[in-house]
Amino acid sequence: MRLTDIPSVSSVLNRMESLSKLSENPKSLVSFPDVLEREWNRSKAQDSLPVQTSNQNGEGISLPFPGEIGSKIPVSFQADTKSKPTDILGTIESIAKAQGMDPNLVKAMVKAESGFKPNAVSPKGAMGLMQLMPETAGSLGVNDPFDPEENIDGGVKFLKGLMKEFKDPEKAIAAYNAGPGAVKRYKGIPPYEETQKYVNKVKRYYKDFSS
Repeated sequence: MRLTDIPSVSSVLNRMESLSKLSENPKSLVSFPDVLEREWNRSKAQDSLPVQTSNQNGEGISLPFPGEIGSKIPVSFQADTKSKPTDILGTIESIAKAQGMDPNLVKAMVKAESGFKPNAVSPKGAMGLMQLMPETAGSLGVNDPFDPEENIDGGVKFLKGLMKEFKDPEKAIAAYNAGPGAVKRYKGIPPYEETQKYVNKVKRYYKDFSS
């Protein structure tokens, strides 16, 4: 069997031959390489068109081509998005228990911080499930804040340190939101509306997870 006997190869060769003859036309002002470049650009444009399929009613619907999926996520973060499903609650349970922390408190914190969204980013730049700031993530050894395990592990370490420092869950929760300095300065939960609402939200979520 010859290579040219394969239909797809034969089709390509025939197309190239016709393009070559087109460029040899004395009236043509386009060289053969230019013709090939135009053909290549045309094929790429066709490949980028939405894929057509049909629904259960036989009606045509369009699926986005790969470049559209997750297009709102910054390019530098797309590679960090995990393709396999992650059991967030199970991950929280195992990491919290391994570090001697109450899993229900960590769940409440995660719900308050990101609503269990691994790719959440706040306007201030806090990232991931437990909304770690870049400098905080770096100090905790978190290389990928959008990896659920890394993020939760770092967040629990940070929370555990605050619990040891303040020896009061409410103060630790407030420090997680407003920073340890603010809690020390006010010798308790700072009089910030955001922080006070945050503490109450975490307490409410904790009660829900513990019931």
